[in-house]
Amino acid sequence: MDLETIRLNAHSALTDALRSIAIQGVAERSGKAYDVAALMYHRLALCELLAELRSDRFQVLLCKSALVRLVAMRLTVAGRTFHPLTMCASKNFSFVDAITAGQLDLAVTLARLMPDRHDPQWEYEDDFLLHRFMHKRLLHLHAREEHDLHPLLARWEQVVGGEHAPYLEACQMLLKHDADGFHDALIAVIEERGRQFKEKGAYPEEARRTDGALFMNGFALLRLAELDGLATQREYPNIPRFARLPVSKLPLSPDAWKTPTEALPS
Repeated sequence: MDLETIRLNAHSALTDALRSIAIQGVAERSGKAYDVAALMYHRLALCELLAELRSDRFQVLLCKSALVRLVAMRLTVAGRTFHPLTMCASKNFSFVDAITAGQLDLAVTLARLMPDRHDPQWEYEDDFLLHRFMHKRLLHLHAREEHDLHPLLARWEQVVGGEHAPYLEACQMLLKHDADGFHDALIAVIEERGRQFKEKGAYPEEARRTDGALFMNGFALLRLAELDGLATQREYPNIPRFARLPVSKLPLSPDAWKTPTEALPS
């Protein structure tokens, strides 16, 4: 499956999801329409970067992924009940999209709305702890909130039980402000991730061609390192330098996600 086919399929799925949201259909009522819309904006963003090297469109589409997710999360705060899979902290890739796009205020808003407990029925605890670390670290570095992350890391160590856990090591090095240790741990994450994507049948073709080619969590971890003043390389495998966007505030309306072409650079 080539990137153009993936892009066309994503546009079709996005159109269906936005229609369900507009008419409050079954998929909207379960929350799955918001999840699909966010995922399709995410996928379209990666297609734009990989196929066309359009970092400007990549940024706007990532931001729209985050805006969709923000609407869904605010609805749950207001009393709506959505399928729990759509609300898991570790499944919320839109936070990573926002931080990668350089939209730190938007990422902070999402982080504050995230559940503070993992859902054992729908997510692995170590995945939850990775994402909760990133949420709270950004809240500290950008919003100046105080968060003691040592208990979280201690729990993570218990969960992995001494097994090789490069994500944990990367987060430990971030907290220690150890640039060399972070670099080594990040490289280990990249290598392990590469092996996982090469496993036959481990990921759908669409994910393998998009998320397999761009390491979105890597962009987010590097952003956290930069915000804390750690020196990093400009480029890493699957983290190209032209996709490392500066911190900014895109002038998108909160409803820009409702129209795929709104504010999208030509």
